[in-house]
Amino acid sequence: MEADLIFQNGEVITVDDRFTVCEALAVGKNKILGHGRNGEMDTFRGPHTKIIDLKGRSLLPGFNDAHAHLELYGTNKLGVNCKDVNSIEEMVEKLKQVAEKTSEGKWIRGWGYNQNDLDEKRHPTRWDLDRVSTDHPIIIVRTCGHISTVNSKALDLAGIETETADPSGGKIVRENDTPNGVLLEAAHMNMFIQAQYPEQEIMEGLRLASEDFIKKGITSVTDAGGYNNDHFRYLIKAVQAGNIKTRVNTLIGSLRDSPTVLDRVLESGMLTGLGNETFRIGPAKVFIDGSSSGPTAKTREPYTSNPDDTGILYLSQEELNEILGKAHSMGWQLTAHAMGDKGVEMMINCIESALQQHSKEDHRHRIEHSGITPPDLINRKKDLNIVPVPNPAFIQEFGDGYLEDYGDRVNWMFPVRSFLDAGMTPAMGSDSPITTCDPLVGIQAAVTRLSKTGREIGTKQKISIHEAIRLYTINGAYASFEEKIKGSLEKGKAADLVVLDGPILDTSKDQIQDMAVDMTVINGEIVYQKELEVEK
Repeated sequence: MEADLIFQNGEVITVDDRFTVCEALAVGKNKILGHGRNGEMDTFRGPHTKIIDLKGRSLLPGFNDAHAHLELYGTNKLGVNCKDVNSIEEMVEKLKQVAEKTSEGKWIRGWGYNQNDLDEKRHPTRWDLDRVSTDHPIIIVRTCGHISTVNSKALDLAGIETETADPSGGKIVRENDTPNGVLLEAAHMNMFIQAQYPEQEIMEGLRLASEDFIKKGITSVTDAGGYNNDHFRYLIKAVQAGNIKTRVNTLIGSLRDSPTVLDRVLESGMLTGLGNETFRIGPAKVFIDGSSSGPTAKTREPYTSNPDDTGILYLSQEELNEILGKAHSMGWQLTAHAMGDKGVEMMINCIESALQQHSKEDHRHRIEHSGITPPDLINRKKDLNIVPVPNPAFIQEFGDGYLEDYGDRVNWMFPVRSFLDAGMTPAMGSDSPITTCDPLVGIQAAVTRLSKTGREIGTKQKISIHEAIRLYTINGAYASFEEKIKGSLEKGKAADLVVLDGPILDTSKDQIQDMAVDMTVINGEIVYQKELEVEK
């Protein structure tokens, strides 16, 4: 068979069972034709074959992000970036500039602030945002995506007053009994429905998200959901229109009222695995607890930073067992957002109960994040063959706060080394836009376990570069039952590839995230490239 593309003179990392590294690889008719030494690929060379000289650079399987939010990432690009502001005063001034250009009554939406990084060391409040405008509703979402601050206009639109009760699974923060604009968990989720982007902007956001993911070498993504049931329709429309070019495996649930949304889907007759290699229905998902950096994750012991707080739960054990037990009995793969060790424990209990009632081989039930997972829970996960989906990039961005909030428990946060030693198959997710979608940042964080200020965060959980690459490629495919068709550069598998700007195996572990993607190939088609030497 004549190859469409032949890559040669490179560090071709196949990620096969032996982690074979060779020089060249051939692609034809959307599949991997073979790999080996440079001369061995000449058998596939024909008059129309493009020869790409890697010049020593790495060629890997396309990155598979096992947990990211395409819609949230994309719509964030349409909002006000507050991730780079250093103070509430700077935030207010930045928002004022947007308000001056925004029609009265229209929403102003910002994202990405972290109170721990602000000079004031606090959340902005309604009164801070009222200085921006009282004619526009304003919402600024914290970097974790579980907390927001809104102004008085937004509170009025949502009907939140002094007498308004906290929603189940959420909290309206108050000062002297008056809502101060800070909304936690379900209170934030409910507010964001008020502030939701219109469909046209969401569709544009999905296009922008796909474009950015491809530039980072991401060829497959497990989408972790949006704020309501319309999210699935948006995803499907964007895929059909060709605006999402990455392969999509979608979790079925919602950031808001996940049990109700999931129950409606279960009644529809859909099932895990429905779809094709471009768009696929993944696991049934619910939310159990909050965020690791908020912090609102549900922990078994109080936070080190606050002995009166153990986080927020969305569901009781009985409610969790009921909704996911129903999904399991129907044949669904299961998963849940579980960040604190109490949340992780509850999900393990749920899976154990579901399997006792309806035994199933190779279920690959997952736990998204599995943020704090000490040895007793690791052993239980191993026995139940659960697939954890940790986010090592969080160690870099939020690690300094973790030390303050969790103390010694950081030794068991996103414990990838322990997962691997226990024989599990963890898959790495970015949880973007909570942090960067760049897989190289996640890989470096998994290898170094250093925070952004250089502090060590559970260094016994370090893994090798080879293991980190597996987590972001073949393990991601395994987590969605697709390891036989993608995830490694083996003959007959989908030609999803990424070319880096250097040899990753020879790059210093603290410089991995400084590397860049030179080319991304999906299904044999070059969908992104920088300058590379290409001969016809």
